[in-house]
Amino acid sequence: MTAIPLASLFSLSSDILICFGVGLLIAVSLGFVAGYLLGKGSTDRDFRRAKKHLQNCYQHVQKSLETAYAACALLEKYPGPILTREQSAELNQKRSRLLDLVGRLVERKTPDPAAESASPKTDKKKLQDFPAMQWALQPEQTHIKLPDASAFEANLEMMLLAGTEAEQNSGLLLVQMNQHEQLKDRFGLMAPAKFMKTLSRLVLHKIRDEDVICVWKSDTLAILFPGLTVSEGQACSELIRDAIRHHHFRLETSSPEVVVTASLAYITCVPGDSAELALERGAHALTQSQKQGRNQLIIQDSHSYEHKRAM
Repeated sequence: MTAIPLASLFSLSSDILICFGVGLLIAVSLGFVAGYLLGKGSTDRDFRRAKKHLQNCYQHVQKSLETAYAACALLEKYPGPILTREQSAELNQKRSRLLDLVGRLVERKTPDPAAESASPKTDKKKLQDFPAMQWALQPEQTHIKLPDASAFEANLEMMLLAGTEAEQNSGLLLVQMNQHEQLKDRFGLMAPAKFMKTLSRLVLHKIRDEDVICVWKSDTLAILFPGLTVSEGQACSELIRDAIRHHHFRLETSSPEVVVTASLAYITCVPGDSAELALERGAHALTQSQKQGRNQLIIQDSHSYEHKRAM
C-alpha cells in the first residue's frame, strides 16, 4: 500500500529538482545578459556625464574669467595707486601662471579640418634644424660692453641668411630706452649708459643661450632670436617688457629710484628677408610703440602690425 505513494513522491521530487535547475539556469543566463547590457549602458552614461561635466567646467571657467575682467576694469578706473608692492607682485605672479595655463588649454583645441587636409603637404617637407650661430662679439661698445652697431648688423645678416637656408623664421627685438637725453641732463653724462647696462642685464635673464644682445644705437638694444616662431617671440618679448616695467632703476645701490621706461618692437624675420627691410620695419614699429606710451610693445609679423599693451 505504501510503495506507490513513495514512488510518486520520488518522481515528483525529481520533477521539482529539474524545474528548479532549469529555472536557476534561466535566471543566471538572464542575469548575465542583463548585467552585460547594463554594464555597456553604464559606460555610455558615464561618458555622457563626463562630457557634460567638462562642458559645465568650461562654462564655469569662462564666466570666472569674465568676472575677473570686469573686476580688473573696475579697479583700473579707480584714480591713483590702489595696490601695494606686495599685492602687485602677487597679482603679477598669478597672472603669469593663469596666462601659461590658459595658453596650454587653448593649444589643445579641436583640429581644424582645413588644416588637417593641408598637413600632409607640409609634412612632406620637413623643416631643417636652425644652424648654430657663431655670433660676432667684436667690436664692442665701450661703456655697455656689448657688441656694437657694426657687429649687430653683421650678426643680423648672418641670422637672416641662415634662416633663408633653413626656411625658418627668426626674430629681432628692439628695446629703446625712453628720454635718453633727459636722463643725461638730470643725472650726468654716464647715467644713460648705466641704465642701458641695467636694461641689458634684465634682457639677458629672459633670453636663451643661443640668442645675442647687441647695441644698435646709444639708446637702443637689439636682441636676435634665431629660429624663433612668432608666438615664441611674442612670449619672450612680453617677459622682457614686464621685467623692465617692474624693475626699480637706481644709479647706485643706495641712490633713490629713477623712473626708466622703454619702447619695444618685435619683428618677425621670414626666409628671404633682408636686413634693410627688417630694420625699416623695426624703426616703424618703434615709432608706433612710442606713440602708444611707456613700456609698450609692438609685435610685427612682417604682414601686419599688432599692438600689445602693457598689462
